[in-house]
Amino acid sequence: MAAPVRITLKQARTIDAVARTRSVEHATRLLNMSQPVVSRTIAAAEKALCAPLFQRGWSGTEPTAAGEAVLKRCAAALQVIMRAEDDIEANTGTRPNLLNFLRWRHLDAVSAVVQSGSASLASDQLQVTQPAISRSLAAITQYARQPLFRRRKDGLDAFDIARRLAVLRDELLAELGAIEIDTLKSNAGPSGRLAVGMLPFSGQDFVARAFGALTNTNPDLRLMAVPGSYDMLARALGRGEIDCMLGILRDPLPYADLTQVFLYHERYTLVARKDHACHSRARSISDLKGEKWIVAPHGTPIRSYFESLFQNAGTTPPAQTCEILSFGNAERVVAHSDSIALLSYGDQHVANLPPDLRKVDVALPGSKIAIGLTRRTHGSPTETLEMFEALLRSYV
Repeated sequence: MAAPVRITLKQARTIDAVARTRSVEHATRLLNMSQPVVSRTIAAAEKALCAPLFQRGWSGTEPTAAGEAVLKRCAAALQVIMRAEDDIEANTGTRPNLLNFLRWRHLDAVSAVVQSGSASLASDQLQVTQPAISRSLAAITQYARQPLFRRRKDGLDAFDIARRLAVLRDELLAELGAIEIDTLKSNAGPSGRLAVGMLPFSGQDFVARAFGALTNTNPDLRLMAVPGSYDMLARALGRGEIDCMLGILRDPLPYADLTQVFLYHERYTLVARKDHACHSRARSISDLKGEKWIVAPHGTPIRSYFESLFQNAGTTPPAQTCEILSFGNAERVVAHSDSIALLSYGDQHVANLPPDLRKVDVALPGSKIAIGLTRRTHGSPTETLEMFEALLRSYV
C-alpha cells in the first residue's frame, strides 16, 4: 500500500469551501482567492492524492467518492483549528487568526522548537535552515497575535500557547496525515455517484427499487434522481452532469453523442377516478373529447400520442389540459378530480392500480412503447451504472 499523503492546510480549506458551495466560483468569495488559484489548489491536491476529488454534477461541482472521503477529514481538520482558537482565546483573552493563514511549516517549526528548546536544534530536526525556522515562527506569532516563546541565552522557552499549537499539529496530522492513496483509488471517479435523469411518467417504480438495493449494498454511494424534460436531461447527460436517463426511447434518437438501451415495454393507458362517469359511457376516444385531461407537456412522446389519438378520430385534441411531470402527482390529481390521465404503465402496474383509480376501457391503437436507458455513446459505463442497469433488467 502507498504511503499516506499530508495535504496542505490551504488545500484542506479549499476542498471544504468548494464542497460547501458546490462551485469553484462561489468558493473564491469564501476564501478571498481568485478562481485560478482555487482551481490550481484543487488540482494540486488531486495530483498529490492521485485521485479526482470533484466532478461536474447536476447541482454544480460535486465531490467524487474519493472527494467525500477527503472532505470528511478536511472538515474535521478545520473544526480542530477552530477548537484551538477557542482554547487559546479562553486562556489568554486574545483570539488568534489561524484558520485562514495557518501552514504546516508554521506548526512544524513551533512543535520542533517546543521539543528542542532552540531554533537551531529545530532547524537540524526539520532539515531546514535556521532563517526558515525564524520566518515561520514570526509568521505564526503574527497570526497568533501574541508571543509564543520567551527568549533566554541558550534558546527559547515555550509559553502555553506554543504548547497548544504543538498539540494542534498532532491533531491535524491525525486528520490530514492518514489519507491512504490506495483507498482513494479504489473509490475514486464517477462510480461514487449515480445521477439518473427521470423522464416524465415512465419507470419510476423501478428506479426507486434499484436505488433501495444500491443503498443497502453500497452505503457510501451518492444517488440522485433528477426529473426533467428530454432536451434538458439530454444536454445534462452530454455534459456529464448525470450518468443516464430513463424513460420512453426516441425514434429516431435526436442526439448523435447518446445511445439507447432497451429494457422493456409499457403501454399508453387511460386512467380516471374509479367512480368517474366515463367508465359507463365512453366507448371510443371521441366520447372523451369534452373531458378534462392530465397529460405530459408539449414535446413529449405522450403528448404527441395524445394529440394523434383525437386527430386520427377526426376531432380536435382538447385544449384544456393539466400538464404534470411527476407520475405520482398525476395519479393523485386524477384521484381527486374529474380529470382523465394518459399515462404509461407496465402490465403489472395496470393490474395493481391504486384502489381509487381505474383503467378507462377505451381502445388505444399503437399504444405499445419502448422504455430504456439513454447514456453517452463515448466511454465505458461506470461499474455503478452497470450495476444499476443489471438491477433494472432483473426487475423487468
